Amino acid sequence: MNHPVEDCIVIGAGLAGLAAARTLENAGLSVLLLDKGRRVGGRMASRHFQGAHFDYGAQFFSARDPEFRRVIDGFLGTAVASPWFDRDGETRYCSPLGMNALPQFLADGLRIRCEVTVAAIRRDQHLWRIVTENGEVYSTEILVLTTPVPQALDLLEFSEQVRNDLGAIEYHRCLAIMAVLEGDSAIPAPGFLRVTQEPLQTLSDNRQKGLEGDATGVTILASPAFSLLHWDVPKEEVASQLLAAAAPWLGSPVTHWRYHRWRYSQPVQTFDGRYYGVEGSPLLVLAGDAFGGPRVEGAFLSGIAAANWLLAK
Repeated sequence: MNHPVEDCIVIGAGLAGLAAARTLENAGLSVLLLDKGRRVGGRMASRHFQGAHFDYGAQFFSARDPEFRRVIDGFLGTAVASPWFDRDGETRYCSPLGMNALPQFLADGLRIRCEVTVAAIRRDQHLWRIVTENGEVYSTEILVLTTPVPQALDLLEFSEQVRNDLGAIEYHRCLAIMAVLEGDSAIPAPGFLRVTQEPLQTLSDNRQKGLEGDATGVTILASPAFSLLHWDVPKEEVASQLLAAAAPWLGSPVTHWRYHRWRYSQPVQTFDGRYYGVEGSPLLVLAGDAFGGPRVEGAFLSGIAAANWLLAK
């Protein structure tokens, strides 16, 4: 099935894609976002089960940049953003509704198609043709790619120069366990603990964080080394090891748990610039936290910078 030619298509409805789409829409372009997930937000992911509420990807965000700080200041006092704790003179923010609340708010009013997996992107004269796994074909003159860079490089036949520029970008993997507790956790206030010993990376008490639920939910994020080594290990074995390691801080028996794998959790090798624009026709720009910095606000600022580059063309 072929679709009408769009002014602009953004692939990836995480924070970078949403920020880019919102900026382009505000400038008068009609934008369509495509995302393979069931909902927008990418690693700003939240879910409920067994009476507990979890953030199971990004746990908080900061607002170091004045532009992003103005955005967050506009949300303070609402359910979208709230201070969680201060550390090293910097405030960490979260959402009482879960980290997915911010991307959900930014997505309001945008045209978004979720559960669309892009299989290939081809240049057809002055258009980009986006082919999905279901055989649908979308067309546009302007393309914004906010997928993890290795995925972007697999989707499109980039020039050798582009591959040399971007090929070194790498990401950590992360295995996550969401544990429902019988009682309260033993994680000290404010409910976030960065662990310096393998196999753990961080522990977060979502109830202390302010997420509503009848039960306490603790998010356990494994270290990059453990995650890489155990990527293909059965989830029951992974959960057993991580729950055992986290036991001193759990404080209560675990009644239920869920497991999630983040293949592209956080960029380790990033690009020195907030976006990567490919000159020529049709227009193409790449954005995401591998360009804006490995933080939530980095992804947001990258999306805006990429959109502004396009608008200047």
